[in-house]
Amino acid sequence: MASPDTLQDELAATRNEYKEFVYVVSHDFGAPLRAVVSFSKILADQYEHALDEKGVRYLRFITEGGEKMQAMLAGMVQYSRLNTQQSQPEPLEAAAVIGKCHAALREKIAACKGTISVSGELPEITMDAAQCLRLFLAVIDNALTYHAKGVTPQVRIAAQDAGNAWKFRVEDNGIGIAAADTARVFEVFKRLHTDDEYPGIGMGLALARKIVRLHGGEIGIDPGKNGGSVCWFTLAKPRAETAVVSSLLNAYG
Repeated sequence: MASPDTLQDELAATRNEYKEFVYVVSHDFGAPLRAVVSFSKILADQYEHALDEKGVRYLRFITEGGEKMQAMLAGMVQYSRLNTQQSQPEPLEAAAVIGKCHAALREKIAACKGTISVSGELPEITMDAAQCLRLFLAVIDNALTYHAKGVTPQVRIAAQDAGNAWKFRVEDNGIGIAAADTARVFEVFKRLHTDDEYPGIGMGLALARKIVRLHGGEIGIDPGKNGGSVCWFTLAKPRAETAVVSSLLNAYG
């Protein structure tokens, strides 16, 4: 049986190989994609007048396809790096994280005239700060995106004490989701709608699930009470905090 030091060395070597693979994918695959997109845009700018309607349409397909491939590659790299780019967990005020999400999504919120509200107080959580922001951004962005035409998106965020974890709920008034699809939406690149209906690459909730699991939690999506849906996830409390909560419950239970 291998010694702990040997296992640590093997693990470090595996991580380095993984990092190298991700770099090769992002760099070596990205370069030809950038060339395709760049030169197709040059063709459109300088030679579109020489093409007929069908040629212009085909050139647009090439550009849009290349840009979507770039977005998918970036998403895949981002997803892969979640395992290797984790910082030391730190205390974070969930309300402050929501504020950062609101600022980051300002243009989208203004475009769809959406609202984001918080019900009750939000707790302090302990996790990787960058991944925490990415998690909340992914879930809130998803809630703002999938709304019916003519309906103003309304996103409501709440949290409750679930014993050893905090359970967050992000509820929307969107188009809802069929029970058969509640697991599929968390798979990488899985989409339930066409680009014409709702643009995207199917990576947001997959990233959210990966981050939640890396922090010892669970995630799911349920139908909303009045239509729409509720994306919920749990984030484990630090052991010391869990012990304090348990002792209080025993004392007053």
